[in-house]
Amino acid sequence: VNLIKKRFPEKTTLSIGDGANDVSMILQAHVGIGILGKEGQQAARSADFAIGQFKFLKPLLFFHGREAYRRNSLLVLYNFYKNFLYVVPQFYFGFYAAFAGQPLYEQLIYQMYNITMTSLPILWFSVFDFQHKKDIDMQMTLPKKELQGYFMRNPLLYRIGIEGTCFSTWLFVKWLIYALIHAAFIFYCAFWTLAQKTTHQSDGKDIGFWVGGMLVYGVCIFVANTVLAFKHYTHTWIGTFFNLLCTSAYFFFFWLFSISFKNEIGHLF
Repeated sequence: VNLIKKRFPEKTTLSIGDGANDVSMILQAHVGIGILGKEGQQAARSADFAIGQFKFLKPLLFFHGREAYRRNSLLVLYNFYKNFLYVVPQFYFGFYAAFAGQPLYEQLIYQMYNITMTSLPILWFSVFDFQHKKDIDMQMTLPKKELQGYFMRNPLLYRIGIEGTCFSTWLFVKWLIYALIHAAFIFYCAFWTLAQKTTHQSDGKDIGFWVGGMLVYGVCIFVANTVLAFKHYTHTWIGTFFNLLCTSAYFFFFWLFSISFKNEIGHLF
């Protein structure tokens, strides 16, 4: 394995074994696979992936491997996108605040963006989204000898890894450009709306700075979760529920903080 890695440094190596004598080989490869067999569990414990039989290697590589590459690529790109999306509006706001350090969002709810508002949808996507899931389910009714799977019969589907279709430097830059454009659109549309003379609260006062920041924050959450929803191939009720739950959580926390701040101000006076 080391000789191959030195001779072809740009290639990815894989080792598979089922015994203790295979541990060193498995550890040296980029991808190590251990088989849980009669010789013990040493190989499986030291491997990146563990399978029960050697025949499982084919679906592991050509089905789960291909889909894991696609999902993990989007996971990385999307996480950078959604964080840029809600951080960059504060930079745009700095041009109007003389870069004085005034935060655009309320600090406590600002910390909940990744934990509460946008976490579950991307976690669900990264584990359970499968391309052409219906075609895969149809193959499960075939005898084991004929079970080749949708991907095995369509070699062109593997070009995404060879050509870097799902992850590349240009794709990374493109997602960041999307985030900059979306953030600018959200910020200026929100503040232009609130700057209208006809925009007032129920008590007749103009809408304050805090409400403006919360509006930008809420739209960022909605846009981030909506962009991810359009990237799904497999739409299930659980994934849809997580998306709606995280999006609607913004309104709950908005209401909760409104009550808290109102009570805090009442105690001060």
